[in-house]
Amino acid sequence: MSTPPPDLSLDEVRDRIRVAGVRIPEERLAVIHSLLRDALRPIRALETREMSTLEPAPTFDAAAGRDRHGRR
Repeated sequence: MSTPPPDLSLDEVRDRIRVAGVRIPEERLAVIHSLLRDALRPIRALETREMSTLEPAPTFDAAAGRDRHGRR
């Protein structure tokens, strides 16, 4: 079994807010930290190497002039 991921730090929350370009007052950081930590906990606990992979998603070329059947 793998070790649990480290908890989200307040500095990480500040970095995420800065990168997102959102203005959040300093006195609200504790609430945001708590909400974000709780929301990300299940995702951070996932062991992605143990998950099975899926087939690649189909792609769509909006710039194509014709489809593969010769229609527009």
